[in-house]
Amino acid sequence: MYNTVQFLNAAVNSVLAQTYPNWELVIVDDASDDGSYELATALALKDPRIKLHKNESKLGIARNRHRAAGLCTGEFIGHIDSDDMLERWALEEMLRVFNSKPDVALAYSDFAQVDVKGKVELYSASHDYDPSILHRHGWRHFGVYRKSAYDATQGFNTKLLNGCEDGDLFMQIAEQFSCYRTPKVLYYYRSHSTNTTRTMKKCDDCTQRMDCNYMRVWAKAANYDPITFTPLKKD
Repeated sequence: MYNTVQFLNAAVNSVLAQTYPNWELVIVDDASDDGSYELATALALKDPRIKLHKNESKLGIARNRHRAAGLCTGEFIGHIDSDDMLERWALEEMLRVFNSKPDVALAYSDFAQVDVKGKVELYSASHDYDPSILHRHGWRHFGVYRKSAYDATQGFNTKLLNGCEDGDLFMQIAEQFSCYRTPKVLYYYRSHSTNTTRTMKKCDDCTQRMDCNYMRVWAKAANYDPITFTPLKKD
């Protein structure tokens, strides 16, 4: 969480409203200075399942996610950005997938994009998972994964400074384990002027390609050279 005070209440309340009750909400404030931490402190008083932590200095998205994941104690991890919201039955639907498909390590859903007031602007359907076309995949909301699968990877890639940490983690898990799409809208992604995705560089213009697991696995699946970002000649 970093400087999302105007959206934080809606995000936390969407977790409090879950039909599945056995959850913990780990909030790690990344040295916010807009009142987000103070609001989170008040919200945490509502429910003992909310665990609040604060960084003394700003870590950035990847390092902050890495710290938050390390603080989680449950069998499954799913993250909600502090400016977004979950559908009320999101956790229940995801656990139904894992209970019925024990080989699946990561499940993801479709999502809807909403504006600053929470009004739906568009729906986004994900691709059904296909390990033969990993280059068409990437992080999709709502993503939930087994903690055992997370622990089998390097976790969130703390070398990344410009975002893409979600896609990086997806590729790390997907190259080792089975994934699954549930074709339901379980997540509401809020579009606003300070979205991180607005400032992220495209892969072909990113100077961190060689540190990125997303690019490493994507390039292998797409038969691309990850350095030059050009197609490799087929034998």
